[in-house]
Amino acid sequence: MGLLAVLGVSAGCASGKPTALDRRQAVRDAQDKTYRSTEGFQTVRWGMTPDEVRAELPEAAVGPDGTLRMKATIAEVPAEVSLGFLDNRLAAVDVFFPDVADPRTFHSLMRDLLTRKYGEPKAPIEVARALKWEKLPIRFAADLAPIENVEASATVQTTESMLSSQSRPKLLNRWTTLESHVNLTQWSLLSRSIMAIQYESAKYAPRRADLIGRYSTKARQDLVKDL
Repeated sequence: MGLLAVLGVSAGCASGKPTALDRRQAVRDAQDKTYRSTEGFQTVRWGMTPDEVRAELPEAAVGPDGTLRMKATIAEVPAEVSLGFLDNRLAAVDVFFPDVADPRTFHSLMRDLLTRKYGEPKAPIEVARALKWEKLPIRFAADLAPIENVEASATVQTTESMLSSQSRPKLLNRWTTLESHVNLTQWSLLSRSIMAIQYESAKYAPRRADLIGRYSTKARQDLVKDL
């Protein structure tokens, strides 16, 4: 029977007819093109194209590094937002709060708001264990390929490049749903504290694991080899 199955697959390939594996992949590809999550950031949803996102967020524009960015006021606090796309589908969003005067109070507020939206966060011991075994990457939406190729984008100073070179992040809380992974993250600099809500599509997260972004630790380790 095993030989007959192999011969059947071979015959299908030889005859030019799609195999069962080909058909399943075609269905997945079709579903990926039409996928729109029920979750995301504000009015945009995971799986949207850049044009769809810009239609929903007309204030968003391509930044100097080719990433779609915008400034906003979130929970009555000034914020900078970067939106990352994987194969032209919205896959991650970072919301940076660039100058937090009272990190403890701000953390308490954001934790309460995110818990109201996503439920109780992961237990601290669970998060600590995942971080210890490096099973919980902290990465930027801007690590994904830019939606526009901008000349000299690799040398442009951005919030992400500054943070990745000056400080190690601290993961304060984490929420997960069937559609989203959400991290509340803090960077403690010499003169200020920067906090961020980092949203990531659960669907696209596994595909990001093998990507080396512009601001990732591995990318910088690889660059060290050139020195």
